[in-house]
Amino acid sequence: MLNKKFSKLAVLSLLGILGLTSCGASSDEVKSHPSNYNEPVIKIDGETEEIHNNIIKIIADQYHDGDLPSKTLDKVLYRYAQSVYGAYNKVTLSDGDASTTLKEAARIAEEVNENSASEEEKEKLYAFIRSHKVYWAYNNKGEHVNDNDPDPEKWTPVTDDKTFVPCKSEITRVSSRYEDIEKRIAENMYSKISSGTYTSKHFFKEKDFVKSLYEAGQSVIKYNHESVESVKSLIIDYTVEDDEVFEKEVKVGEETKVINILHREFYQTNYGLGQEEDKGAIQYHYIEKEVVPQIYGDLLIEQYLLDEESNSVKQSRARLINVIKIEKYSSFHINADLLVKQLVKEIYSHAPTGDYYAYVDENHKNNPYFEIFEKYEEISKGLKVYDPSTVTIVTDESSADYWKPEQIIARIHESRSDAFKYGELRGKAYYENTTYGDLVEDYDEFLSAESFDEIDSSLRNKFTSNGTVSPEEGFDQERISLSQVEAITKGWYVQKNGPSLDSSGTIKSNLFQLGVANNKLEAKDATDPILEWKPANENKGLLAATDRYTKESGTWEIRKEKAAEENKYLCSINGAYFLKFEGNYAGSEYINDIVYDDGSAYYICQVIEAAKDVKLRNSESTGSYATSRGQAFLNAVTSEITTKVAETGSYSSLSKEYWLKKMDIKYHDQSVYDYFKSNYPDLFE
Repeated sequence: MLNKKFSKLAVLSLLGILGLTSCGASSDEVKSHPSNYNEPVIKIDGETEEIHNNIIKIIADQYHDGDLPSKTLDKVLYRYAQSVYGAYNKVTLSDGDASTTLKEAARIAEEVNENSASEEEKEKLYAFIRSHKVYWAYNNKGEHVNDNDPDPEKWTPVTDDKTFVPCKSEITRVSSRYEDIEKRIAENMYSKISSGTYTSKHFFKEKDFVKSLYEAGQSVIKYNHESVESVKSLIIDYTVEDDEVFEKEVKVGEETKVINILHREFYQTNYGLGQEEDKGAIQYHYIEKEVVPQIYGDLLIEQYLLDEESNSVKQSRARLINVIKIEKYSSFHINADLLVKQLVKEIYSHAPTGDYYAYVDENHKNNPYFEIFEKYEEISKGLKVYDPSTVTIVTDESSADYWKPEQIIARIHESRSDAFKYGELRGKAYYENTTYGDLVEDYDEFLSAESFDEIDSSLRNKFTSNGTVSPEEGFDQERISLSQVEAITKGWYVQKNGPSLDSSGTIKSNLFQLGVANNKLEAKDATDPILEWKPANENKGLLAATDRYTKESGTWEIRKEKAAEENKYLCSINGAYFLKFEGNYAGSEYINDIVYDDGSAYYICQVIEAAKDVKLRNSESTGSYATSRGQAFLNAVTSEITTKVAETGSYSSLSKEYWLKKMDIKYHDQSVYDYFKSNYPDLFE
């Protein structure tokens, strides 16, 4: 947490000091730059280090841009954020400034962890940490300490803030912050292309995106550069995570390949940890100029939350979830009914990992339910079609083939011949009563019309876009649209900004019940014996930590008569946690209490993690993520949660006022003074 004892700052930045002349009636604009155009304007009193890149010309240039007050505020806050976290990289340093950047510090931190850093490099990292208190380790009393010892009782206070050797958690915080910013850069860039402006007929064209930036005067590669011309258009579907925009792993047959939705080198030169700037090459700095300042602004808001509104974070009831929605779709929804029962069976039959915390892995690679849900999502739409009569049914549940999509469909069809009923029209295989099946039947109806008057206008628009494309092309566009409809909701959510899922809001209500966070949600080793039943007063409300069923024994461990003692909202199945619902699925078996039915669709919600106060504290606290998973994990989760909480209130305005008070600004221009007083009146009390 940031030390609250800041040196005051003086901002000597404004019109009276600059000595700028106003523009006259002449068509020639007059700009009179002050003699101190390249001098720093913000200094930390009593310290020799200047805040990076805060120079008069920033303010002068913003004045000429015509929006001096608000842009001055943005620039000042950005430069102040750099004094808190360190400048992102060398591009964001002012000319001649040789200070260690966050990028350099993170690189050295990696080398320190690998025992390959030189003494000279170590000292650069140590100096960086000493001058940026946000990375320091504190105990619960707010004292700066060395927390290398696993026993908090043995933590030693830091007596000299200017010469101390940083502890491991402080070095880890540097790496975590850089990794967090890198993740946010990818997410920010994804948000810029996700609106569809640069997408035509579902294919994203990076050249169009680059062109729009280049023509707006941004620092990017030329849109007609040969490397841009060679980039092929591609479909961005729901399987692409926001932070995968620069590198996305995809399976092609048995091989795993990496695709680039955006080519980072078009927007940022030499972005890798170990790369240096090539001064002889053309530089592209769009990310440094447009994206990084926004991220640093967000970081200040989040730091304000941790400093002044920490309860908003700790009591946010943050949940990491993975939810699948299986639409009933039509009045004859036997496909959905049987499919959700099969999914429940697969959940109960899935072998435990032996390490619950592996499910919370950032990349979800160790959580089997992501892949399972994606498979059932595809089946429910009817996009993967197999002729059940040609499938040899596997009966051995221990076989990997047993859970393949074609096996699931074949078994369901065998038990109910009217479910996933296979057919072909116009050379296209489909299942009746699925979204894709209806698309095929609509297409057949459209092509079967004998005259123009017989064609339904909605179908004409659907398959030809009012005569602008061929019917086959129109069909393909509709199929792609269907494939892009996302039926899975995943990620971190907080109570004030919960996910919108079912029509009644029941899932959201159950998800944020206090009982969900109070459950143990902890490691459950597959080799542990089943916990024996204890009297209600010893075990009530904690049975989510006991598996209901294990693949090894194949028997229930919690019977109906004991259900009253199980947590009301949560149950554990083979070490994974699922929301449960009462009276939701009439006539269904007891195991189906993890299914919610809102009338139009079925939902199953995996609760991967529920964060609460004690988990978000430092390693001095028993039960902290820092103790159970390490400092890097705590840093990542805290960042995710504070980001979500920051979106739920007027924290942006409160944060600006908070940091402005710490700066103790002196005003030398009436327009800026009026702007600040109007927007932040508490500064002038």
